Order: sequence, then C-alpha cells, then structure tokens
Amino acid sequence: MWQDPLATLICEGIVMEKEYVFHGSPIRVDKLIPNQACDIAYKEGCQYAVYATTNKIMAILFSMGCIEEDDNAQRVMMPEYGDKMLFKNCHPNYNGKGYVYYLEKNKFVHAMGSQWVCFDEIVPDFIEEIDVNDYLDYCIIEK
Repeated sequence: MWQDPLATLICEGIVMEKEYVFHGSPIRVDKLIPNQACDIAYKEGCQYAVYATTNKIMAILFSMGCIEEDDNAQRVMMPEYGDKMLFKNCHPNYNGKGYVYYLEKNKFVHAMGSQWVCFDEIVPDFIEEIDVNDYLDYCIIEK
C-alpha cells in the first residue's frame, strides 16, 4: 500500500519530485473546483474548498463512488476503522472506475489530520485511473 505523498513524475524526460496531496472522485475532470463540504463531526471538514489528503488510500476510497440504496446513505472514515471506509445504506460503484488526482501540496493549507484544503480552482499534475473492484477489501458494507 503506497501512501508516500512524495511522488516522482517524468515530464518530457525531466524527473520532477514534488510533494503531493491526493483527491479522489468517481468523476474525471480537468480541474477541481471548490465545493461546500459537510463533515458531521468536525467544523474543519465543512469548508468551501477543494479537499485533499496525504493518505492515498483515503483518496482511492472516495474515488470509488457511493451508489445510494436509500435516503440515509453515508460514507464514513474513522480512525477506529483504520484505512477502511464504512458504506452505510450504499455501496461502491462495483466494476466501475475512480480517479485519484495528484495535486501540489504547496497550493493547500492544512485543515486537520491528513486533510488539506485549497480555496481556488486547481489543475492536477496527474490523474490516476483506478478499478473500483481492486480496492473492495478496504470497504465495510453495512445495510
């Protein structure tokens, strides 16, 4: 499980080392735009911003989507779950794709824990496509 936010990209034969944070989404876009977040436990998780994390697995889990089974659908990550996401009344987008965005850490400010925020639109340096089914072991599905 790779979680080191220091990544190496090769651009036109030049090796570039930058410190990255990661954003996960089931939707591929060319740039990320700030949105209003809602965290039921922490005010730092309720900012109008682009959220990212130093934990790549966390970004992967958010990239897996949330197929709602009823109106009470929730995805929850808590320290007691380790690097797993609890899906309540929903499930990941089985057989689908997700996208992990590599974003320059120096464009973000620390929010809390592994969460970082950027208040401006941001273009990723790299977008990694993942297969949702490859990461189902990180999911806890609760009906």
